[in-house]
Amino acid sequence: MPKPPAKVTPKKIVKRAARNRGPVIAAVDLGSNSFHLVIATVEDGEPVVVDKLREMLRFGSGLDRKQHIRPAAAKAALNCLRRFGQRLALWRPELVRVVGTNTLRQAVGAESFLQKAHMRLGAPVEVVSGVEEARLIYRGVSPGIAPAARALVIDIGGGSTELIVGIGGHAEILESVTMGCVTLTDRFLAGHLLSETRFGQAVAFARQKLIPLRERFLEARWERAVGSSGTIRAVEAVTRELGLTTGVLTASVLEALRERVLGQRYADRLVLPGLATERAPVFAGGLAILIALFEVLEIGEMGVAKGALREGVLRDLIGRLSGADVRSEAVARLAARWPDPYGPRGLERAATLFGAVAGPWRLSPEDGRFVEWAVRLHACGTGINRLHYERHSAYIVANAEMAGVAPHEQALLAALVGLHRGKWTQPALSALKKSFGDSAVRLAVIVRITVALLRIETALPVARRRVLWRLGARGAVLEIRARLRTGPVRDALWRELAPELADMQKGGVRFLLNA
Repeated sequence: MPKPPAKVTPKKIVKRAARNRGPVIAAVDLGSNSFHLVIATVEDGEPVVVDKLREMLRFGSGLDRKQHIRPAAAKAALNCLRRFGQRLALWRPELVRVVGTNTLRQAVGAESFLQKAHMRLGAPVEVVSGVEEARLIYRGVSPGIAPAARALVIDIGGGSTELIVGIGGHAEILESVTMGCVTLTDRFLAGHLLSETRFGQAVAFARQKLIPLRERFLEARWERAVGSSGTIRAVEAVTRELGLTTGVLTASVLEALRERVLGQRYADRLVLPGLATERAPVFAGGLAILIALFEVLEIGEMGVAKGALREGVLRDLIGRLSGADVRSEAVARLAARWPDPYGPRGLERAATLFGAVAGPWRLSPEDGRFVEWAVRLHACGTGINRLHYERHSAYIVANAEMAGVAPHEQALLAALVGLHRGKWTQPALSALKKSFGDSAVRLAVIVRITVALLRIETALPVARRRVLWRLGARGAVLEIRARLRTGPVRDALWRELAPELADMQKGGVRFLLNA
């Protein structure tokens, strides 16, 4: 009698994949309908999925009338995230990004939930904007679309619907509408008998939400439409099982499916071939949105894509590993709109000074990116007013739309920019430490010294504008050596630098000056 096959456990999967694998990365998608964990290795610059988990929680139904997360919904979500965290602990990925979408955007007072989620996953949750969600969806879908085709990409999620027009890897239009299969089902269909009237009300509501976008999307002259969500994939699977299509959705196919759905009694108890039981409760709401999309945007036919938001997150992480960081591109776009008094020289000095202290201060390459970004953006506020321009700079950085930059990353960058000039106060430094840790104060010191030395350099004759400084660190002591021997210039240097250093000592860093 043959032996039964050995049980494949998560630990065995990890051991097998560990052989000849590249870097491991992970994406977690906290959607309004489902939570997803995807773990991948990077091979030839592409993500290769080696493990994944999914739990359909209908988290979007877990908000009460005041938009607070109900205790039962929070408990179910955190139990799921504990399981995700255990799987992440097995793989120990180099980079993890956790993305929260519409339900967490709408939730009021979710700070405690987000902290608990961070503890269970070992990574912070980024509650991304609708525009950022749309960008990530397009990044996940676009590799599967012909590069020369201008495409309309649609993702019907649990709480929001994203619409994108792009060509190749470039998204030209990014929009997010606050309606999804969960929220529309809850509002019009859940717990009620299915009827032409109720389903018609759901379609009419979706149509009304989409009308403001109609003109812009029709003028974009896209050539093909692609759906990327679980909702659209489920619609395609059901219509294929019913023999209504061979993979392409049309208005007539959706109308035939609508008749099948209305032939059943309850929206949340649908039984259709090819429809998973867990998807059934929100299927009718998603179908109503899709029908409205076809009507308003005059879609002739729609294909179904393989990628989605989590694949977009994985591709963003690969960019960070390979030096093609989308966050650097966002900083460059913002910097191009505002004054940059030092240009490439500023970035060179920032990299040089950071490199001199990174080892002793145990700073990471990621910390170095923030130093360079802060130096690049420190003067953007001068485009508004030179008086207290550091405040204007911090405001611009804190409120700009920056693709790929997480809210906590944007807050750190704004803080570093705001502290590069002006008096340092103990409350401001305490807030910086509390929010971002002790290393953030040392990053602020590096940014401030870099800008101060660049300012002093600029006052020198052009012939002397070269690397005049050497930095070294021993514990909390930062040594600055100046390669200047001319008395008056050296004296002027220290007169300019001394007040800056005196102020920065409030951050717990002491300075040793040598010339």
